[in-house]
Amino acid sequence: MNAIYAIVTHHERPDEAADAWKDCGVCAIGWARYGNLKKTNQDALPSDVRSFLEIKKGDLILAYAMENRIAFIGEIVDGKYKYTSGNIVGRSEDDGGFEYPNQYKVNWYPEPCDFSRYDFPPFLSKQLGKKGKTVIKIDFERRSFDKVKEIILTTANSRSLSYEWNEEMVKIGIGKYLKRHLDSLEKGLRITKSEKSISKTDRPDFIAEDANGQMVIIECKGTAYPEDCTQLEQYGKNVAKENPRLMLIAFKIANECMKLAKKSSRIELYECDLEFRKI
Repeated sequence: MNAIYAIVTHHERPDEAADAWKDCGVCAIGWARYGNLKKTNQDALPSDVRSFLEIKKGDLILAYAMENRIAFIGEIVDGKYKYTSGNIVGRSEDDGGFEYPNQYKVNWYPEPCDFSRYDFPPFLSKQLGKKGKTVIKIDFERRSFDKVKEIILTTANSRSLSYEWNEEMVKIGIGKYLKRHLDSLEKGLRITKSEKSISKTDRPDFIAEDANGQMVIIECKGTAYPEDCTQLEQYGKNVAKENPRLMLIAFKIANECMKLAKKSSRIELYECDLEFRKI
């Protein structure tokens, strides 16, 4: 049976690397220090590398560009591993490349592309985006390869995360708009602090006070994902004695984020496209 792998495109320049993978018709990993992986003692290789070497003809590849984004989906052409610095993907970083010389040929599909991992059902989405993992072999959980492939190709909302707009700039824009139009979010709301640390690691976008004098913690996002709900809940725990309200404001809200927020009795979720609508 064929397999499905999610491979992180590049830790430093994930979006550029994804485009380079498609242009060169390859998927790749780094670990250039090992040289040709086929000529290296397999027991000395990290588990991610050993998984990469198991890839074969017909396997499906998800080019995972981080930030919960799957840039492209493609199919392994012939399953022949190649160690090369002859393209921009394998070229050294000093020469403007990505230094991912360990490669397989891939036929990248035109669609779907640029979509969130949360478009997938939970059994799939929960396997992606694991910290410290470059290569993830998808567990089908008793499903066939063809069935999981069908799920992937039919549930992806193609171009839903198109980077024609910049995530961080949208977040900043919402924050600026919020400062000037606070009453359109809620009458009587008053910002008391901006990006103020509430612990050694936590710094919410805004701490406010509502018309009743209750603390309100506000976090702004370009696109809101489930982990943003978790982050906001953690902010609340750090100042639990204040019994704060928790507001998550975003330009786009992923479905899984919406589901998680609705399970919480504390998180107030808002979409903002120059208007605020509680949902």
